[in-house]
Amino acid sequence: MGATYTAQAAAYTPPPTPRPTSTFTPRPTFTPIPGPVWPILFAGGPCVAGYSICDQDAVHEWGWFQIYSDGSGLRPVPQLNIHPEFQIQSIRFSPDETKTAYWTWSEQGYRLFLADLDNNNPLELVTTPFERSALLGGFDFMPETDCLVLYWRFDINQSREVEKVSVEQVCPDRMEPQVLDIIEFPDLWPRFAHRYLLSPQGDALLVAGLDRDYNTYLYIQELGVPTPPLLLFSSEDELVRISPVRWHPAGQSIEFILNSYDSQAYDKATITHYVISRDGQNVETFLILQDAPFGLCCGWSPDGREIVITLGNRPPEETGIYVFNLEDATWRQILQGFYDVRPPIWSPELP
Repeated sequence: MGATYTAQAAAYTPPPTPRPTSTFTPRPTFTPIPGPVWPILFAGGPCVAGYSICDQDAVHEWGWFQIYSDGSGLRPVPQLNIHPEFQIQSIRFSPDETKTAYWTWSEQGYRLFLADLDNNNPLELVTTPFERSALLGGFDFMPETDCLVLYWRFDINQSREVEKVSVEQVCPDRMEPQVLDIIEFPDLWPRFAHRYLLSPQGDALLVAGLDRDYNTYLYIQELGVPTPPLLLFSSEDELVRISPVRWHPAGQSIEFILNSYDSQAYDKATITHYVISRDGQNVETFLILQDAPFGLCCGWSPDGREIVITLGNRPPEETGIYVFNLEDATWRQILQGFYDVRPPIWSPELP
């Protein structure tokens, strides 16, 4: 098992008002790059003039956009700008890149839809009242199907440090949920949001989360196997954050980025790349960068070479979307002056 480390999400403090005037104009930043160029999807909007800090208050209108990883091709994605009463909270794409699933919010509750990439005739698979919506920990596509796997948390208000999850499958031709497994992950504090990730083969579940003291844990559970979850990684350092995490395509190993901050200011980080075998027996670590100005999020490129990052609550020229290259430890900003309200993800080419 690997060395032990923990994390706490970076907290930004908005500056006091009134704010100095900014004349910055949001724009893409095109940079020719070697290697593949991939589409990136995000929801957000440009910061209007007059704000020295680009945050949610500085965005008067937002929508869904797609941009390429070299900073070219910024364009709206109108099929995802659905009726204002049904705002998309999170979105996933099928492994074959032909379907999308998205979780929406309205005053009547939350709904999960399945659709093609044009978002024509979306099929409603799940409806849940508002008060139960926090129990959905996430969802993924079941590989080689149009079915979705949902992670329902049993009780987010319990005092025990254990996350009990029902793993359920719903399909377009069989909407009655099928329970695949019920799992108890020890140590995890149910009142925190944890990250769930289904293996590429659909046979195991990975969860990264925190206990009540902000200690970090990374577990794996083989679905349908009566053995307890296997602890792959843990940390008792509250200045450490695991993000992002990905499965290797063969499903036999997991890799993640460990961001280790110097202080509660979260303005300087050591970035380390971890690769852990599925059985936890083999651990590789690669120091990527020291004294980085910020840590990494939000997702890996399809080829595993790059990570997309978003920064907000900063001056407009610093706010936007960045791509970090793991091979040469460099950042490039591909979009300036846009504040995202839904984090960027790598996506298929959308119509």
